[in-house]
Amino acid sequence: MGILKSGIMGPIRNKTGPSVGRMHRSINVLTGAYRASTKPPTTSQLDAQGKFGLLSGFLTNIDDLIKVGFKQFSKGKDPVNVASAYNYDHAFLVDETGFTLNYPELMYSRGYILPAESPAMLALPGQIEFNWLPQRQSMYCQYTDMATFLVYNPAKGYSVKKALATDRYAQGYMLDLREDFVGDTVHCYMSFASKDGKLQGNSTYLGQLKCV
Repeated sequence: MGILKSGIMGPIRNKTGPSVGRMHRSINVLTGAYRASTKPPTTSQLDAQGKFGLLSGFLTNIDDLIKVGFKQFSKGKDPVNVASAYNYDHAFLVDETGFTLNYPELMYSRGYILPAESPAMLALPGQIEFNWLPQRQSMYCQYTDMATFLVYNPAKGYSVKKALATDRYAQGYMLDLREDFVGDTVHCYMSFASKDGKLQGNSTYLGQLKCV
């Protein structure tokens, strides 16, 4: 791949002979034209495609949380791509049907703000009640830290999330669910961020429960 700092006779776009020019992050880029392979994909290639599809389906569903949660580790890259690379190595389990997501290991946020102390959940009609214990204040643990909650429904393929819903001092929050979640098993997460949102914390997997 060639990067054209000044361009050849100016910016290049679209196909020119065997080359294709385009703009990528405000840079003129020249690449070879794509050639479709006539070889059938290998088992490892099919596995990789399946894994990528599973993980991408989960992450793109919560891209608004990831863009904030992985921003400080992105360094100009797309936070969703950074989150995908970070999660990929431990994101999957293998069973008799193939690959499934390893939900307890997935993270939508990373950082130094401390997680909740002994978080717990309770399924109520149309809601999930989150609770946690009080913590001693420190540089990365303030009463004013704001909590974010995520409930992912794999059966429906979408989630309910609430960013910066309440502060750490509240020690609890009631998250409203969608009506069509009733009877489904969901996976629950939460994280804290500093009040000004500049610092994030590691997201924590709280477990799964059945919605009522």
